[in-house]
Amino acid sequence: MLITGSLISCNKYMDIVPDNVPQLSNAFASRVMAMRYLATCYSWLPGGFDLESNPALFAGDELWLNSTYDQNTGYNNWKIAKGNQNSNGPLNNYWDGANQAKNLWRAIRDCNVFLENIGTVPDMDEFEIKRWAGEVKVLKAYYHYYLLRMYGPILIQDKNLPVTIDPSETQQERSTVDECVTYIVGLIDEAIPELPEDITLLTENGRISKMIAAAVKAEVLVTAASPLFNGNTDYSGFLNAQKQPFFNQTVSKEKWVQAAAACKIAVDLATLNGRTLFKWVAPANMAVVPQATTVSQMSYREALAERQNNSEQIWVNNSSRATSGLQAAATVRSYDPAFVDNSALGGYLSPTLNMALLFYSKNGVPIEEDLNYDYGNRFQLKVVPNTNDYKYKLTANYTTIGLHFDREDRFYAALSFDGGRYFMSSLTNDDQAFNTNYKLGGNAGPVSTTAFSATGYTPKKLVSYRNVAGASSTYTVYEYAYPMMRLADLYLLYAEALNEAAGPSNEVYRLLDLVRKRSGLDGVVNSWAQYSRNPAKPTNYIGLQDIIRRERSIELMFEGKRFWDLRRWKTAQQALNTNIVGWSVKEREAQLFYRQVNLFSRTFSLRDYLWPLSLGEIRRNAKLIQNPGW
Repeated sequence: MLITGSLISCNKYMDIVPDNVPQLSNAFASRVMAMRYLATCYSWLPGGFDLESNPALFAGDELWLNSTYDQNTGYNNWKIAKGNQNSNGPLNNYWDGANQAKNLWRAIRDCNVFLENIGTVPDMDEFEIKRWAGEVKVLKAYYHYYLLRMYGPILIQDKNLPVTIDPSETQQERSTVDECVTYIVGLIDEAIPELPEDITLLTENGRISKMIAAAVKAEVLVTAASPLFNGNTDYSGFLNAQKQPFFNQTVSKEKWVQAAAACKIAVDLATLNGRTLFKWVAPANMAVVPQATTVSQMSYREALAERQNNSEQIWVNNSSRATSGLQAAATVRSYDPAFVDNSALGGYLSPTLNMALLFYSKNGVPIEEDLNYDYGNRFQLKVVPNTNDYKYKLTANYTTIGLHFDREDRFYAALSFDGGRYFMSSLTNDDQAFNTNYKLGGNAGPVSTTAFSATGYTPKKLVSYRNVAGASSTYTVYEYAYPMMRLADLYLLYAEALNEAAGPSNEVYRLLDLVRKRSGLDGVVNSWAQYSRNPAKPTNYIGLQDIIRRERSIELMFEGKRFWDLRRWKTAQQALNTNIVGWSVKEREAQLFYRQVNLFSRTFSLRDYLWPLSLGEIRRNAKLIQNPGW
């Protein structure tokens, strides 16, 4: 998994400790056995690239599926997006561990077992014992946090209950949100002094360091300071047995101050340990120097997909990787016309038109705000001029939609679309990038009942440019690990916390501008002053809040962040009560293809901010109170 070479396939250690005391001692009889148990504690990390169990992939508004999945079972997280969540058998149920999700209470139990026994291992020194215990404390804190983010108030499981305890004593109440946050942060603070500053050995990649622990703490505190958990009066009637609200009812600015302080520590540690925003360098086989726009696009793509020498990665989950299955689902049906019959390329992960609209113009401001962007004709057909302005982004002399013109480089790096271009490592010149025709009969168009995009877009960002497609079903994939946290994410968390704590400042602008500059954009203040209909927007708190939130959605698109952001911001009721829209993808002519199709009319109500507890779990624990609306 992520401990050493001997533990690469740690699933076989998942059940190393049976539920009985006599064999428990064997798990800590030696350092080797204890390391296996350490791997077990890591193995519970939810799979970020798991199309079935990660709700942040399909249960939001970033990705959709084609009609084939309406007729079949589909994915549980997609069922949530379609309004099928329920309390009888909750989907993506990390509380009970049903519906393909992991039972994170079992994860916490294993962490407790480890912490109770690691000190008894005979052939380990105190330094190593403390380090491993520190790692597991952070894992234990993270599992509590993951549950808190989903369910709101949870049970604090600091110790495992004795197996001889009276069943009536196992009944436990949920703690308040603030109590949960205090406990989670306290665990991380306990662990930090015992951890190494950074992980330098390749065989230990993914193990928790002081830098990682600080980044997790920063994220937890930003979440706790956000509107869902900070003064949420929508849950004023959600009370515990003592008639106290589970959610605090008064907004606390101090929580943002604390979050900003934690973010600063995390950013400083990342900087101290050599983390910088990733910048793509062209490989030696490129015959010409790549264009600046290619460098910007590839830097954005590879910040996610480069697995070696990636200066931006803070924490990765090596047990959750972008496998050939995931990348084939994300890859355009055939970027290379020579292999249009390749049956491995599914191309069915479908970014929504809603996301295509979200990216900035080439001037670094929203297209609806840009004074120079032809917003009124964004859905009109246009022929791509055969000029250098477009040759690295659009297919020359091709008829596509106005929306695809004059967008920022992250638009072209994140999305593949009709009339776009697809640069891969097999090409030695970036002007040789493949052209993509998504219409029926085109190299990227539907060729079967399953292998096509429902919207006319595929998520290029998820596809490593090192992949190589060949004849028949040949698709050689460069796998990479799921990023739990990368530096751009941390910068944007810090910028958000600073703005919420004290309003606009030069430090907020600096952090935003670092992320924007990597993708070829000017700074926030200059971009809005020159091109926006609202030039003063970055200079006031509300305007800058909107900019930061949109920047997060663009920079971190398809990485499982927007789903949770919309919830903690309490903006999901606006963002997710919208139609899922795409193009009419089974047409041959541009006039017909570029008709907007309503794929689904989404609804999102107040109850959907929190997962339901299963009815079975409530029957087992009479002290549990169901989440509001369920």
